[in-house]
Amino acid sequence: MKKTLGIALGLAASVVSMTLATAALAQDTTIRMWTFLNPTGTAPREVALAKIISSYEAANPGTKILVEPQVWDQMTPKFLAAHANNNAPDVIWVVTDFLGDAIKSGSLADLNELFVKDWSPERLADNAGAYWNLSEVDGKQHAIFVSRNYISLMYRKDLLDAAGIDPNSFKSWDEFREAAKKLTVTDAAGNVSRYGFATAFSEQQADPSPIIPQILAAGEKLFNDDGTANFASPTGVAAMTFITDLVSKDKVSPADAVSWTVDDLFEQFAADRVAMIQGPAVRVSTLQAKLGKDKVGLAMWPGNGTAEHSPAVMAGWAVGVWSGSPVKEQAGKFVEYMLGPDGDRVWVEDGGQVPGLLSTLENMKDFIAQPGNEFLSVAAEGSAKYGWLTPIEFSVGGYRQVLNKAAQRILVEGVAVEQALKDAADEFNRQNNR
Repeated sequence: MKKTLGIALGLAASVVSMTLATAALAQDTTIRMWTFLNPTGTAPREVALAKIISSYEAANPGTKILVEPQVWDQMTPKFLAAHANNNAPDVIWVVTDFLGDAIKSGSLADLNELFVKDWSPERLADNAGAYWNLSEVDGKQHAIFVSRNYISLMYRKDLLDAAGIDPNSFKSWDEFREAAKKLTVTDAAGNVSRYGFATAFSEQQADPSPIIPQILAAGEKLFNDDGTANFASPTGVAAMTFITDLVSKDKVSPADAVSWTVDDLFEQFAADRVAMIQGPAVRVSTLQAKLGKDKVGLAMWPGNGTAEHSPAVMAGWAVGVWSGSPVKEQAGKFVEYMLGPDGDRVWVEDGGQVPGLLSTLENMKDFIAQPGNEFLSVAAEGSAKYGWLTPIEFSVGGYRQVLNKAAQRILVEGVAVEQALKDAADEFNRQNNR
């Protein structure tokens, strides 16, 4: 009898131990996330992310969000490799250029199954728009966008005001060029102390080439229907000629920009060395933090006589859950919060980001109307009326780099514009097996 009792007590203890262990496992969950943001940093988006994570962890005891910051232009290819090796993070921020590749690889879980299926019609409508549609393929919602970007004309408000120039009044690219000339300052010896406009031509951390708005404004496609490049059309040649002439002929853009990354460009802008740059909406708040809210603004690109404004490239980060994650449900719950109404408000208020939800845009209209925050409404209107998202039905990885390389060859090696663009198209097609 004692032996039986001992066995029973032993089994009971074992059951209790297993129950406690199971409960501990259920409560202690670590969600790995790859993003280019570091929540210990001080940039506005990093501060916003840290605040969102802190709020989520406080509301979900036992859950830890482990951020593993990555280099932004290497992160998505690295994630696809990690997926193939079954060692990817639970939450991933996918750059727009590689979203199609990520979807085709099967690396992104269907958010419909994780949480969207439980949403009300009102919440679904709140997310409606081009970004939502882009990541919905074959009835599956593969991601939700954050850090929505509108890449257009960033300018120093103080410098343009002093010159009597309104960047929102440019009706043509020729008017834009004349403004750049007026904003360029030289000393008695002819040395330029401030350039009117600049863009970064480096192949590293490359932003999309400013020839793209002009091509799109003419009603042309950057890529043909089969995914091959359409860079070297007469419109493309004219656009690249215009941009490179700003450096070589008009002398309103710095020759050193052939090796500048976007970070170099922002440094020159902040140092009063450039009055206007091609810049993304997501970086306005960072530069305002350095210079003051009254000194940095965002405008839409000039029109072309037909279109009021040339389309700007829109980009952003498609946040998804790894399909192979052992904690998919918990990871989905975090993504839902981070990009839901509470998180969206933090992204706008603390991170200086364009609202992701229609309700946020309405509820925070007074905040957006405050002096210095006008860029948010510019980006929102521009995205709705004059925005262009890279297609995802075929891979477009590398198009930014080859177009920047073409500009380098034109400016440094003296290669003819048409030939440089043809070579860029060939290289892009080769890289993407077309």
